[in-house]
Amino acid sequence: MKVRAQKANSAVPIRPPTLVALFSAVLAVCAAGGCAALSEGGVSAEAARYRVAARQGYESGKGFQLYRINPQEFPNGSGVAAFRDADPSSDGGKQLRDEVLIDVTIAQAVKDNGVPDAIALMSASAGQSHWCAIFYAKPPRTIVFERTTMSVQWVSLAELYESRVTVRMDAAPRSVQRLAFGVGPLPPPWPVTLTGASRDAFWVSTPAEPPAQVDGSDYADVAASLEAGLPRSASSQNQSRAKAALQRLAQTAAAAGLPWKVAVIGGQGPMGFGVPNGSLFVSDGLVEKLNDDELAGLLAHLMGHERYQHARACARSRNLFAATMLVGGAFAVAGGGMGFFVIPTNSYLGLIASPQFGYSDDYEAQANYAAARILKDAKIAPDALFDAMAKLIGTGQGQPASYESLHHLETATATYGLMLDAGAVEAD
Repeated sequence: MKVRAQKANSAVPIRPPTLVALFSAVLAVCAAGGCAALSEGGVSAEAARYRVAARQGYESGKGFQLYRINPQEFPNGSGVAAFRDADPSSDGGKQLRDEVLIDVTIAQAVKDNGVPDAIALMSASAGQSHWCAIFYAKPPRTIVFERTTMSVQWVSLAELYESRVTVRMDAAPRSVQRLAFGVGPLPPPWPVTLTGASRDAFWVSTPAEPPAQVDGSDYADVAASLEAGLPRSASSQNQSRAKAALQRLAQTAAAAGLPWKVAVIGGQGPMGFGVPNGSLFVSDGLVEKLNDDELAGLLAHLMGHERYQHARACARSRNLFAATMLVGGAFAVAGGGMGFFVIPTNSYLGLIASPQFGYSDDYEAQANYAAARILKDAKIAPDALFDAMAKLIGTGQGQPASYESLHHLETATATYGLMLDAGAVEAD
């Protein structure tokens, strides 16, 4: 990702009197062509810098985002000039190009090591901190970079960043191998590939333990309405497999107030969700896509959501939003602080799938964390859940109630993989 910066930046150093004019020009070009090309024959460092700054704000707090890189998108080599003149078509290629053009540290690493096979990005604190990693398959290597963006340099478009390298590894995390390099499932245990500084560099944190006791009985009517209203599976084999998978987890997943049960609904689209009273729903398409261990892993994930009562939290968020938008008496309508409110049964799936109020990336990490412990105690390798999620990526076809869409699958899979890579979950 690195080459000497001077050639990537052909702009004259910015002086205060010209700053407003330059920003106006950048904004005009962005409006006209998405900040595509500001210099003849290629993409300028100024345009790339603007895109990166905008992307950091947009991605802030979204977590670990992993992109594959096709080296053929950079046919002229790994120098800054080659990246400046390239026109990659993939999201990963575009983001790698921009990082190389604006950051001399990343540019030098790419010049020294060649075009990487994958790139990962993360922003935090409203875009103030930017974290980037590049991964190589053969030989395996990982380099992690970090920089702070909210500085004088942010408004000085003629300057380039010099981020710091926080980690160099002669390995690539197994989750990156699975998701970006196309490596197939490996026998357990999952090897711990992130320790110490490398774990810190990937911002791996352990969620709080789920409550040992919950009361989801007020959602029993919601579950009953869903079971009555959704088409029931006609496959006795799918029903038997789902019940057998639940039985394997019944003892280790036991939680006071949650009498677990599973229902299989008809439909080839892979769907899976739970209700706070302990009812789990999976579709024929989901059951048929997974092997027995993977199916148990997905059920354990759904159990994790209900252990943390995520759907209840989603409903309360919506009620609070509604209360703040209405005048007098809103809290009385919502139940005196939203204590007893239960959403209408016909909108349950809409609620948990809603971008505003549905499952967040943090909820997915918590569900994975609880699931891994359930699986480990049930003598099922926790990476069965990772393998199941990896297998379901790309199966949602944009449907909001699909397992992929509902559970933020690509983000959740990468997050869970990092947890395993760091040993936050130790597979036997």
